[in-house]
Amino acid sequence: MNTIEAFKTVRDMPYRIPLALKEKDVCCSGKHKLLKDMLEKQGFEVRYRVCTFLWSSIDLPEKVSSVQHHDNNTHVWLETLVNNEWIIADATWDSGLKNIFHINDWDGKSNTQPAVKPIEIFSPQKSADIMNNYNDEDILNDLEINGEFYKAFNDWLEEQRASVSE
Repeated sequence: MNTIEAFKTVRDMPYRIPLALKEKDVCCSGKHKLLKDMLEKQGFEVRYRVCTFLWSSIDLPEKVSSVQHHDNNTHVWLETLVNNEWIIADATWDSGLKNIFHINDWDGKSNTQPAVKPIEIFSPQKSADIMNNYNDEDILNDLEINGEFYKAFNDWLEEQRASVSE
């Protein structure tokens, strides 16, 4: 599988925020962990980039946005070293969400758009620290605060995919 095929494979895994510790992680962090492994196996130098963003910057329906949650959250994408330049590769939103989000295509050599509007982009070192130190306790705390919102968001995404395939 080449670089572009790897990107498309991960991108088109239906995005879903896990609602339990044992649930498969196909949100931005899980997708980019997988893509990082795939690209590194192909010999690419890859690093995480983490940013903060506001859920309120995404055009969500009232039935989702009205569910209690913290507005400030984090998002992760990858940067890949291509011709001595770090290139953004964000495989977050799957093709089934094309009616509500910009879906990135990647040619393996130029930047994609971040899936969200970043407020603060952390350094590569801080991004790696965040990704490598996020643990079960952090996940459980986040789910306690935002779990119902994540469920409403996941359900809305499923509705959007169903409307694309009809």
